[in-house]
Amino acid sequence: MKKISIKNLDLRTRIYAVIFIFFVLSVFIRITLVWIDRNRAIVSFTSQWSKYGKPVIVEEIKEKDIPVYTKFTIRIISDTLATGFVTADIKDKLKEGQEVYSADRGITLGTISYMGQELDMDTGMFPLKITFNAPVAALGSTSVVFARTQTLQKVLVVSNNLLDISGDEYYLWKIDKGRAKRTRVRVGLSNGYGAVISEGINSGDLIVSSGRSMLSENDNVHIISDPAVKRIDIKGRRL
Repeated sequence: MKKISIKNLDLRTRIYAVIFIFFVLSVFIRITLVWIDRNRAIVSFTSQWSKYGKPVIVEEIKEKDIPVYTKFTIRIISDTLATGFVTADIKDKLKEGQEVYSADRGITLGTISYMGQELDMDTGMFPLKITFNAPVAALGSTSVVFARTQTLQKVLVVSNNLLDISGDEYYLWKIDKGRAKRTRVRVGLSNGYGAVISEGINSGDLIVSSGRSMLSENDNVHIISDPAVKRIDIKGRRL
């Protein structure tokens, strides 16, 4: 039988031949990779956790002073002046000369130039005026501003996503002597960002921030983060 040389084939046939060879090689390589993967030693997470402890990331909770901000709406009446109304409980925390901000811990916009002490009969609230350092919005528009109304002294704050909630009770996973403890805590002031813990944990405690779903009470743990650099404030921000 006469051997067929690829040199004797026309261009189209050569292309088909190359495609066929490439396909065969790719199938062979794929089969080889699957065989290697199937024969690779299987790692048992259970055995690893039993030996080293379940991996977790923690945050060290420290007491600190936390500023609390209150927001209210104002209406722009000139380039540097705005008016607004606040409820009685907010009015009692504000005073003339107090700074207002674009957000909590945001840019200083100006100061409260007038804080009314008489109730506005139309709104049932107390009037105030804000004098801006520079124009902030269009004439006639409304804007939300913030004023610092309180400072919480030496409190422990955690972000809301660290709390386990069961009915009316709150829990945190605390590390004690290398083991996980589901600890019931009492929550004081809270908002959409964080919660002040009044009972259940102490300054310096290590709280599990990641890996909680794998934990059971008294599990041995392996901490894979540096707690000394993990800090949060009541807004959930790293400090």
